[in-house]
Amino acid sequence: MITRQCVILVGGEGTRLGSLTKRWPKPLLPVDGTPFLETLLLEARRRGFDDLVLLAGYRAEEVSRYLEQSQIAAKLGVLVRVSFEASPMGTAGALAHAAPLLAESFLLLNGDTWFDFNWLDFVCRAENTDRAAAMAVRQIECPDRYETITVVDDRVVAVRQREIGSDFGLINGGVYWFRKDTIRSLSIPASLETQLLPLLSSRGELGGYRYEGFFLDIGIPETYEAAQHLVPRQRRRPAVFLDRGGVLNEDAGYNYKTEDLRWISGAKAAIKLLNDAGFYVFVVTNQSGIGHGYFTSRDFESLKQSMENELREAAAAIDDWRYCPYHPEAALEQFRKSHSWRKPRPGMLLDILEHWPVNVERSFLVGDKSSEIEAARGAGIVGYRFRGGDLAGFVKQQIRARTLGPDVN
Repeated sequence: MITRQCVILVGGEGTRLGSLTKRWPKPLLPVDGTPFLETLLLEARRRGFDDLVLLAGYRAEEVSRYLEQSQIAAKLGVLVRVSFEASPMGTAGALAHAAPLLAESFLLLNGDTWFDFNWLDFVCRAENTDRAAAMAVRQIECPDRYETITVVDDRVVAVRQREIGSDFGLINGGVYWFRKDTIRSLSIPASLETQLLPLLSSRGELGGYRYEGFFLDIGIPETYEAAQHLVPRQRRRPAVFLDRGGVLNEDAGYNYKTEDLRWISGAKAAIKLLNDAGFYVFVVTNQSGIGHGYFTSRDFESLKQSMENELREAAAAIDDWRYCPYHPEAALEQFRKSHSWRKPRPGMLLDILEHWPVNVERSFLVGDKSSEIEAARGAGIVGYRFRGGDLAGFVKQQIRARTLGPDVN
């Protein structure tokens, strides 16, 4: 099973931000009215990381207060635990201190940066090696503020501390993957950036994978100020709404058993393609089989979880689901009604648009029935009719066509 734990470093004092961090640790600074940390928690959850560990040091009591007041763990449906440092231990020391909470492998994030790419792709690539750890790197202009990285054949061969005057460079993007064994023998205090990563590199045990995508750190006043508009703009993404039966899996009637599921050709690859391209991915599906009593909501939730687990193994994720158990002629009285969520009505799509920051103009739906295209139209979204074949190829065509403003078909 692919790594499900995400660990976030939230203990930095942020001295370069001056009085801004007098009250809060850097990751709790408000960005567009919400703590910056919340963006990272949301991003981790939508990629299926449901075991979250926060490594707190400076003003750790504020981290506890935020978790209690926001109730973010309950809202996201995840486990959130905090490792508290009584005194500064360094970024690697914080990991060693938290060892009792760590899974056998985990994703690690810097709590003051957001590197927006498909983290699942990174984790899958790292896990398919025998290396102890890996980092995601990105090329930027004028990398004076960051460690610069040399990568050869997906292996980090050099980690150099900050150098002045370079026009371009590969930098440490603040996203890592570790095997727990890597940090068992660390001394405390210890630094991730100046000690552990260079050591792993010198041993040939540090993978390096290059990604493009939005990158922001809030470590200095200028970038923190820019984050106020850059973060909400980045979170407002295009979305793809997918029907389930006939689009993601073969429509075999009222299917709810995992063993009966047959994926449509290219379905997993299509979802990964959308993840890689930065789209939200939502499933909107009528499930009148629940209303007719053929299976229960719990049965469907089990199938949904099984599908998500299979997708994670393919470095793909669905951000959210909506399903409608209602039908005007349902056998079970509690589900016997004409409901605004049942396609061709657009209720499921509209509910997602209410809860997620979607760029509607760049979004589209893929369905195999005219009722689904009608639902898309009702929500103000372009709809495409999928008539079978390879879903990944179909989605790729629609992404290209969408940039040209196609008509609904």
